[in-house]
Amino acid sequence: MKLRLNRKRMRAVADSPSSAAAALRQAIKAAREDPAQAYEALRPRDRNAIAYLGPAFSTKVLYFAGRGALDHPCAILDSQVAATLRDTCKWDSLGDNKWPTSTYVRYCTLLDRWAHEEGRRLGRRIGIDEIERWLFRP
Repeated sequence: MKLRLNRKRMRAVADSPSSAAAALRQAIKAAREDPAQAYEALRPRDRNAIAYLGPAFSTKVLYFAGRGALDHPCAILDSQVAATLRDTCKWDSLGDNKWPTSTYVRYCTLLDRWAHEEGRRLGRRIGIDEIERWLFRP
């Protein structure tokens, strides 16, 4: 189960390496400053730029592009995080797991706000990935 669709993802990249590389480069470059542009590079017009690399995997790429930087603006959004937001936080505006760019941006903005609020409370900087990690709650 952990490797679900991985062979299809790899095949999609192998079938069109130059377009996959271009989409990934564009997304990774944009991920440093603009979650909307970064997400849109991998999910143009709410479709996968790379077959089988949907919203959850796309946001993982965007998050890891930040290499752990505290101020990196992109966070992971997957079904586990969405379930916690819906069930625990009562933030139910995410809908299903086919999140459009606007939803991803609202999510990153929410995490940024929560990180700043928690940082003020704790007296230290908090990254949005700390908030996302709490939301993941396996």
